[in-house]
Amino acid sequence: MTKPRREALTVSRYIHEVLVGQLSIPFRQIVNDSTFENYTGTKRPDLLISEFEFDGSNDAQFIENLVAYAEVKDGCTLNDHDWRDAIEQGQHKAPKLKLPYFIVTNTHYSVFYNAKTLEEITLNKNTIRELQSIDILRLIKNRLTKEPELTNIQTNIDSISTISEAVFNKKLWELAIIYRGINFKDNQQKIDFTIGFIALEFYEEKVILENQKDATKIYWSECADESDEKLVANIEAYIRRLSEETNFKEFINLIDTLRDAIGEGSKSLVAQEDVRRIYQIIDAMRPLHGAGFDLFGAVYEMFASSKEKKEFGEYFTRRHYTHLFAKLLLLDEQFWNADRKFTVFDPACGTGGFLTEGYKVLQNNYEQSGTACREARAFLEHNCFYGVDVREENISRTRLNMFLVGDGHTNMKSANSLLAEQHPFPQKEFDYIITNPPYGTGTVPAQTSSISTVRYEIAFLCRILQLLKVGGRACVIQPDGVLENPSFTLFRKELLENCEIKAVVSLPKFAFAPYTKEKTYALFFTKRSKNSPRFQQSPIWMYIIDNDGLANSDKRYPTKLRNNRNGWLHDEISGWVSTEGEEMPGVLEERWLNFDDSESEGTEWMNEKGVPTKLRKGGLISIDEVVSNKFHLLLPEYYLRSWTSENDTSYTNYSEYQGKGVPCRDLFEITGGNSGLTEEYLYSLLLHNNDRKYRLLTASTDIGNAVQIYQCQDPKNASRKIKVVSDEGIHIVRNGDAGHLNYLPHGDYTATDHAYILTKKESTNYQISLEWVALTQVDLFKEFSSKSDNGTWNKSAFLKHAIIDIPSYEEQVAAVKPSNLHI
Repeated sequence: MTKPRREALTVSRYIHEVLVGQLSIPFRQIVNDSTFENYTGTKRPDLLISEFEFDGSNDAQFIENLVAYAEVKDGCTLNDHDWRDAIEQGQHKAPKLKLPYFIVTNTHYSVFYNAKTLEEITLNKNTIRELQSIDILRLIKNRLTKEPELTNIQTNIDSISTISEAVFNKKLWELAIIYRGINFKDNQQKIDFTIGFIALEFYEEKVILENQKDATKIYWSECADESDEKLVANIEAYIRRLSEETNFKEFINLIDTLRDAIGEGSKSLVAQEDVRRIYQIIDAMRPLHGAGFDLFGAVYEMFASSKEKKEFGEYFTRRHYTHLFAKLLLLDEQFWNADRKFTVFDPACGTGGFLTEGYKVLQNNYEQSGTACREARAFLEHNCFYGVDVREENISRTRLNMFLVGDGHTNMKSANSLLAEQHPFPQKEFDYIITNPPYGTGTVPAQTSSISTVRYEIAFLCRILQLLKVGGRACVIQPDGVLENPSFTLFRKELLENCEIKAVVSLPKFAFAPYTKEKTYALFFTKRSKNSPRFQQSPIWMYIIDNDGLANSDKRYPTKLRNNRNGWLHDEISGWVSTEGEEMPGVLEERWLNFDDSESEGTEWMNEKGVPTKLRKGGLISIDEVVSNKFHLLLPEYYLRSWTSENDTSYTNYSEYQGKGVPCRDLFEITGGNSGLTEEYLYSLLLHNNDRKYRLLTASTDIGNAVQIYQCQDPKNASRKIKVVSDEGIHIVRNGDAGHLNYLPHGDYTATDHAYILTKKESTNYQISLEWVALTQVDLFKEFSSKSDNGTWNKSAFLKHAIIDIPSYEEQVAAVKPSNLHI
């Protein structure tokens, strides 16, 4: 009785940890080891999953709506006696349960079988070795019901993967348990170790797919051995061979950590018995080829700290966004055509998220259209995809990520895309560009005559326009400032002169949390010919994504709520499978470029708190409406939802200007703070005999309770006094909430080295209200702030590049009264 009891325990854990915990299948829709005598007689099916909950009395309803049936054999291995016995039972029971397929599992890996032919079922020609989500189970049942002898399920659902991301995360969780006993020096070593091991496994998959496996050489499978010592020795031999004999050597820096950790016998970081356990877990991930998610992203999500995740977020875009945006950009590339050679480029590719999704989109398009062939694959692998990143380590990650989705890693190079002289490819122009460039203050001036700025996002947009072919298309993620900052008005005008902006899609504020909470937009545009009309003529489609399937908070947990047809309630991004087993596109894809809810005055949906909501979601905005706004705003919220910003007078329609594009260095003096003004030093001055006190400005944005100190000696240089200002001014936060402004009425001020004090230049001929500057030019100052949690404001860059339009003094005063900015 030992085995049945152990098997029952194994099945119970499998249901709770995998089916419910990882795949989110409702527990009450799962039944195990129950007799349904009217269907299978006394032979009990081990595991059943239905569309309906089982209450003990609704046998017919439960069975008639089954989506999956599995035989569970604890402790057996693929194709041993017990496994073959399970296949026989499945062949007998599946027809009685009215299912065209069945599953055999030992809970470590699972195989799907066609109940009629007993052939293995594949997804997009990839072997299945894990149980799948209920969506995929529905899909398999639906396809096989229509075609009983079908063995490959070709699907375009963006959530499909050879192993589901949820199950992959389960394997990472199993690794995390082992890692608790290993003294990794930091999380990065843990991450590199994991990626290195996965790379070893995948290389064998690749050579098998290409029919290039050499039976005389050692591969991943040949590393397995009954002896722990021999297994480790085999892995070390495999690594040596790959680094010396194959093109895998370009990835070798990713497995150096692995080699160091398992080497040197008894002195190794990872014990030999742990190497075996890790090897077995990663072996159970197979196959990884065609995985439907960013592998690096999944590993970072599991093992990185919050700080590391934020750093990683500089070059990480969530997969469901990269997939959909790549799909929308490449809509015209449904068929392989030997005469149609095109290029896809990411000038800031990070770990290659956009490129890997682009590869999968095109591969699937060719499969769906029946035009996939050897020439098409060679094109995707070697001549289609190009990526550049300034970080060499990112290029290694991109190459491996491309390697994991199929290939296409050849044209990935390390360079600074903003510098034309560093361009690493003979192709000077590209058909498609898709990217999420860095934001914030850089060092390379944007190549535009309309404004002077070193903002990364502007510089990259200008460079993308240079790199696009005429007629070429781009999808670029941009922060809100590019679309609404008054200082960028002339640049937006330049965009409308050089591009045909097809769509602006607003992403939720938390789209990239916890990495960043920058408000972002996806900008889709086509490069226009110089012979085209000087200004864009066509309307711009604008759309607001309110829900992307993850909670709109820092937690970003999946919301998973469905409607009565199984469609997502709070996910406008992902595709889905209906209760009838039919593939359905995601909301944004279905609405793309056509949806307009102006006549209905909005679209109804249920928000995350269960409150009915009706707001405008999308529509075509005429170019006349854009141009009639003096700032040429491109914000969907402005046109669709009467966007306003509290206390924001940046968009006041001034009638008279003293000057436009005036360099700020001609207007302002900026006094730096004093280093060494520590709490201890200030305490020593309490008995200082001087009646004149100065307010001490720091990195605090609340200056109402600023400490008052006496004029004193500079703590760093006793021969001079600390720097003070006795005038009207503006307090600029240097560190922390960098670029934050506070208006300072006439008074006496000094500052620590975490703040600056701005005053008017005596030599300027312009009349300017500092109160107006502090209230209306916040975005201008924020341009010169880095975007980290503890950002820094760049005084030198501001004085070198910042420009400002100055309305009449009377209009400045009218714009800020009554003011609430006084201390």
